[in-house]
Parts: sequence; structure tokens; C-alpha cells
Amino acid sequence: MEILLQDIRYGLRVLLNSPGFTAVAIITLALGIGGNTAMFSIVHAVLLKPLPFPHSERLISVNETDSRRPGQPDTFSYPDFFDYRAQNRTFESLATYRDASFNLTGVGQPRHLDGQVVSADFFSVLGVKPTLGRDFRREEEQAGRWAVVLSRQLWQSQFGSDPNIIGRTITLDNRSYTVIGVAPAGFEFPVEYPAPQLWGSMARDADPGGGTPATAPENRGAHFLSVIGRLKPGVTLAQAHADTDLIARRLAHKYPESNTRRTVTVLIPELQKLVGNVRPALLVLLAAVGFVLLIACANVANLLLAHASKRQREITVRVALGAPRRRLVRQLLTESQLLGVVGGGLGLGLANWILVAIVHFESGNIPRLEQVGLNLPVLAFTALVSIAASLLFGLAPAWQTAGSDLAQTLREGGRGTAGAAYSNRLRSGLVIAETAIGVVLLVGAGLLVRSFQQLIRVDPHFNPHHLLALNINLPSSRYNDQQVVRFYDQLLPRLRALPGVNEASAAWPLPFSDNDATISFEIQGRPSPAGQHPFASLAVVSPAYFHTLGIALLSGREFNLRDEAKSLPVVIVSQSFARQYFPNQDPIGQHMRPGIGDEKAPMREIVGVVADIKQGSLSDDFAPRYYLPYSQGMFGPQPSIVLRSAGNPVAQLGAVSKVIHGMDKELAVFNVHTMDEMMSNSASQPRFNAFLLSLFAAVALLLTAIGLYGVMAYSVVQKTHEIGIRMALGADSAELLRMVLRRTVVLVVAGLAVGITIALGVTRFLVSMLFTVHTLDWPTYAAVVAILLGVGLLAGYVPARRASRVDPIVALRYE
Repeated sequence: MEILLQDIRYGLRVLLNSPGFTAVAIITLALGIGGNTAMFSIVHAVLLKPLPFPHSERLISVNETDSRRPGQPDTFSYPDFFDYRAQNRTFESLATYRDASFNLTGVGQPRHLDGQVVSADFFSVLGVKPTLGRDFRREEEQAGRWAVVLSRQLWQSQFGSDPNIIGRTITLDNRSYTVIGVAPAGFEFPVEYPAPQLWGSMARDADPGGGTPATAPENRGAHFLSVIGRLKPGVTLAQAHADTDLIARRLAHKYPESNTRRTVTVLIPELQKLVGNVRPALLVLLAAVGFVLLIACANVANLLLAHASKRQREITVRVALGAPRRRLVRQLLTESQLLGVVGGGLGLGLANWILVAIVHFESGNIPRLEQVGLNLPVLAFTALVSIAASLLFGLAPAWQTAGSDLAQTLREGGRGTAGAAYSNRLRSGLVIAETAIGVVLLVGAGLLVRSFQQLIRVDPHFNPHHLLALNINLPSSRYNDQQVVRFYDQLLPRLRALPGVNEASAAWPLPFSDNDATISFEIQGRPSPAGQHPFASLAVVSPAYFHTLGIALLSGREFNLRDEAKSLPVVIVSQSFARQYFPNQDPIGQHMRPGIGDEKAPMREIVGVVADIKQGSLSDDFAPRYYLPYSQGMFGPQPSIVLRSAGNPVAQLGAVSKVIHGMDKELAVFNVHTMDEMMSNSASQPRFNAFLLSLFAAVALLLTAIGLYGVMAYSVVQKTHEIGIRMALGADSAELLRMVLRRTVVLVVAGLAVGITIALGVTRFLVSMLFTVHTLDWPTYAAVVAILLGVGLLAGYVPARRASRVDPIVALRYE
């Protein structure tokens, strides 16, 4: 211990005596370690940290699949769920949940609440007990049993943490719900943004006036429920698959009309389901920031080699006086460890700043991102990285310095050139490695940036500018389907009459709203076996919807006010729909029947064809879609309101809210966004990936330039005597400038060759993150080559210029 303390004290003195070297080394390490710490903190919070539920590894997302979309998880209907719950043998329990909106009234201003409608056993499946009250019971799945569990945050903010809340009735959507429980602090499920504020019983769907035909518990063809289950102890995922697939085949045989194509299930661990979309990108970014650390280590190793060359005489004298080489290696490694510890500490502060910036930059599309922080696992990771990095950049310089030839060093008269050839080769090799890694990062960042540029240039085939979207929730206790239609029929003209509003309409689902409905249909004259009807995306819209969004009408007509419930049933189809299902013929006047409601409903006449639009995201392909007038087909959630203004659409929100409250003062306006925001959010993950990888690549480029500058500057110092001789023999400044720059170009070109070779193989991991850009995109590679050559020449120019201005007399005296 005493020897270790001596090494530490001596190492501190050495580092403090070279403040410039020490500062550069520490800052370089802080950049590498800070970036790695920040990225690991994100990976730990999002990918590695278990879900906050007991035995969370047994929580499984249960999904049916449709054979028309093999392997793609699909949702459940209520009757299917009840059968799975009763017949399975591998799950302790199963529960359903679905998104729902609630209007809270009677406690101040009307307030919109994001919530969930859940089945019994919801909390018990998750292994969570309410801190007050209890979980839902099976009888509360029945009509008329209006029960609710509040989130702790809602209980505190809206009800003043009332300890007597259990048993109290509150008014949601003009119905009296009994509060049966308060969830624990921090409980959130599903893990999403915004977090649910309450969980309501299935009574909302079971009551004839509580939901819609699409959410009715007896409708086996209405698939909209998410299902989560807890495996029994000792049961494997394969056993559960076999069990649920057997149930699926049994239901397909019993209910061919609705279940023929649903003979396979997909079981996904809940954590995997949560992070599945972002996992590849985060792992790529973690690898990228690891490369940045390698470049930082190479830079510090170069600095240590240069610093050690100045101490060569000191070390040689210590060896001559009997110091074991092992003791010298330990001393030099202690100094590198001190650099690592200080760099790691500074890196922690930098990581915290990076995390704050990332959380602020990312708008909630990465799950659990708000949970990132410098916790114990992250601190342990930082310590491990600091120690490993210290060994990585310190071992080779320490061994090379302590292993130099004693006699040769003494013969050199203290110029510190012993082992110079080996040292130069090592330093050049490190710069080539830095450059190669920089190439890989720059190519990856370039591909993602090019991909993002291509993505945001995609034409959504409608005009998203000056559009405002918002929602209201008309309580089913006061508004039946006809009254909902009547309300919108009265509301939309009033909104159009507002100053600055050019058009207003309503629809569900809106583009880029993260909602969609895929519904089967029949085409007249084309019979298909039960359960094997074709399907396409469906939207329910008001008159003027296509005009409001700027969707082109290609043929026929739009919906109008004459398309009422009692008039001829009509439908409008998209261009892709017409091309796929009516090739080489005019779809106008053809008839089809959507698979909603009564299967004996009359066929609908196709009255129009509209242009395809981007619905889910800009990267999606155009898909067949058909539209129903909301007055003839209220389906799913109530429609969103969308209006086009002459100026800033957000400025219209106050006037819009006033009109809505003038019609019903208990309605809350919520989910307010511009269409530009919605479209931008749909591209948030590609933007996040491109931003972070570009940031890491920029740091790598900076460190590579510093490393190259350091090598060339050190080379010029070593060659000062040679330069003086050349100048004394008549060499001019331009020749010396070319000599130094030639070596710079050789190092950069070697690094480029190695880096491009590696990049050609590594970039295949980016394929899933790219949009219309190939991994062999030549403009990206050309740009990277140009950038690195330019940066390399710039980094080598300053030492080269210094060499060309050396005074021959001074150089010949150089020792």
C-alpha cells in the first residue's frame, strides 16, 4: 500500500508538472468516457433495466396473427380473449387493456384524462396491488359495474390525496364511477407517453351505451384489445406457444367466419415488445460511441508516447540505478490510471449534460427515456470503462518506454530518441486506426443523414401546412351515434365561419396520428370463403375532409351533406385500392360492403377515387384505403377535428374552444397538434439516430484531427536536425512542406483504405435504419473521403509550415 501511495504521489507530481499534456489527455478521455456513459445510461434504462413488476420476465404480450400478415402481431376481440382466458393451461392469468379517453367533470373545470379500459385481473397479472383499495373483480366486467382505479398523481393533484377516496363516486363521461383503488406511486402501464391517469372497468364496453359496435364484447370480429399474461412458474415460451396455438386452431374451426385466418399466436416478452423498435438503433449508437472511446484512447496513447520520450533519460537513469522494469511499468500505468480516473470523473459531468440534452431533444418516442440517469449500474460502468481505457492507452507506451535499450539511450546524449523507429511506427499505426474508425463513424452518420434527408423530402400527397388537429370526447351517456353526427354537423359550419379558418372537417384516423384500422370487405360479384375476405385500411370522414387536407380527387365526387344515414350507402377508395382491386376498369359505380356492423347490410356504391396519402409515417408504402362518410358509418373512436387556417393554426385554438364550449360546456379539448408537428413526430426516431451518430462522428473527426496533428508535430520535432541539414544543403521551404504533407497523406490514405473496407461490412447493420439509401451510397463515401483528406491536410499543414520555417543554424544546434 505504501508503494502504491508513493506511485500515486509521484504520478500526480509528474502530471501537474506538464499541465498542457495533462489537460489535453483528460479532456480527450472525458469526451470518450462521457459519451459512453451517456449512451450506456440510455441503453440500461431502455433495454436492460427490468420492468418494474415482480418476476417481470414472466410477463408476456399475447397476440393473435392474421395469415394475410404472417408473423405480424395482431390484437384480440373480447370473445377470443374470454376463450383464451378460460382454455389456456400455461398462464396464471390474462388481462386486456385498450386506450380510452375520459372527461372528468364535477370537480372544477372539465378535464380530459388519458386512461385505459381493462379487464379483471389487470393489476394481479402485473403483480401490483393498489396502495389504497383493490383490483378489479370479474363481476365488474359486466354492464352497469362502473369502477375505476386512479393513478397516484391524479389522486394527489385532483382529489387532494383524500384518504377516504375509496368508495367515492366521480363523474366520468357523465356516468358515475366508483373509485375502488389508487395505484402505487410510479406505477405506469402500459409504459407509454402520456402515462395513463386512470384505469376503468370493462363496463364501459359492456354497456350498450358505453361504447360502439366495434368495442362490443360480443363482436368476435372486432380486434382492438391488447392482452398481457403472466406465465406459470417453470413454463417456457415454447410451451405457451403450443398451448395458445392449439386454442387458436380450435377457435378457427368453431368460428370460421371470423377466425379462419387466426390459427397462430405470437408471444413476445413484454420488455421485448416495449423496446423492439428502438433496440437495433440504440445498440448501433452504443457501438458507435464505443468507437469514439477507442479513438480517444489512441489519442491519449500517442500523447503518452510523446510525453514518455521527453522522460526517456529520467527513466534510463532510474533503470541504471537498479529500478526493476516491472516497477517502472507499474509507475507509468499508475499515471495512466490517474488520467483515467480524472477523465472518468469529468466524463460523468459531461454525461449528465448530454443526457439532459438528449431527453430534451427526444419527444417521447423512445420508451422509458425519462428514466435515464447516473444510477449505480451506470457509475459502475463508468468506473470499469475508465479503468479499462487507462490500461488500453497506457500499457503499450509504458511497456515500450520501460523496455528501451539503456546503452543506446545513454549514447544518444539525452536527446530522447532511443526506440524512435518503434515509437514512430506505433504512433503512425494508432493514427491509421483512428482514421479508420473515424471513416466507419462518418460513413454511418452520412448514410443516416442522407436517409433522413430523403425521408423528410417525401411528399405525403396532401398539404400538412396550416392544419390544426384536436379531439373532443362526447360522452356516450348523453350522445348516441345519431347525436354525435348531429353535433359534428352543427359544429363544423361554426368552425368554418371563424375568421381566418378556411375549412374544417372531422375524421378518424388522421394521418400521422399513430392510429389505423384494417377492416375486411366484400366486392359485389366476387364471393370469397368465410373468413377469407380481402382487407384494407378504413377511415371515417366528414364532408370536405379531402378538400381540408388537400387530398386530390382523381375521379368521381367527394362526400357531401346529402350522404346521410337514410340515403344511398357510399364509399370512396384510394388510388392504390382501385389499382389493386379494380385493375383495368373504372371503380366508380362498383359496389362493396365493409366488414363492420351487420353482415347483411346493403352494398355501398363507390362514388370517388382519391390520391394515396402517407398515413402512418413518411417511410410507409402507399396502401389500399377506403373511406366512409361518418354519417353512414360511425366506427371506432369519435373523429378528430381538423381545420385549415390562413395563418398560424395554433392561434385559432382559443376561438375553436369557445365554439365547442358554447355547444357543450362540459367538453374538454385535448390532443391539440399541428399536422406539421404530427408529421415531424413520425420521423423523430430517424432524426434522433442521425443526430446522435452525427454527433459521435463529429467528435471522432475532431479527435482524429488532433491525433494526426500530434503525430506530425512530434515528427517535425524529431526531424528538426534532419530538416536543418536539408535546408543547409539547399532544400527550399516548398520542398520541406511537401515532405511533411506527403507523410500526412500517406497516413490518411492508409486509414481511409482500412476504414472503407471495414465500413463496407459494418454498415449492413444499418439497413433497417435506412430509407431509400443503399449502404454502398457512393456520394456518402466520396464525401467522407473528401472530409478526411481535407481535415488530414489541415492537421498536417501547421506542423509542415513550422518545419518549412526552421532556421538552419538553430536546427543544426538542436539537441
